[in-house]
Amino acid sequence: MRISLTGAFCIAALAGIGPACAGAKPASLIKAWTELNSLCRGGSGDDPRTMEACERRDEVGRRIDAAGWCYGKTNQMAYQYQWHACTKGSLHYS
Repeated sequence: MRISLTGAFCIAALAGIGPACAGAKPASLIKAWTELNSLCRGGSGDDPRTMEACERRDEVGRRIDAAGWCYGKTNQMAYQYQWHACTKGSLHYS
């Protein structure tokens, strides 16, 4: 999968290459998270790049959560989870 310029820029920032995501809007972070999630879930379990994508995805997920966005709601099945502005009953990214 090809990572967008915005997503790659944020991923590079998370790798310590620059501060690009420090003030990023949730939409940019969610796009980066989605791309990393695809790499994490679609990668080979014995490929170190897969684990790196998973770790970066979780870093981005925590940043999205810190910005007030949650992934899923109480009583939803995992396939129903979507990023949304946190409300009562929202699941915080762990």
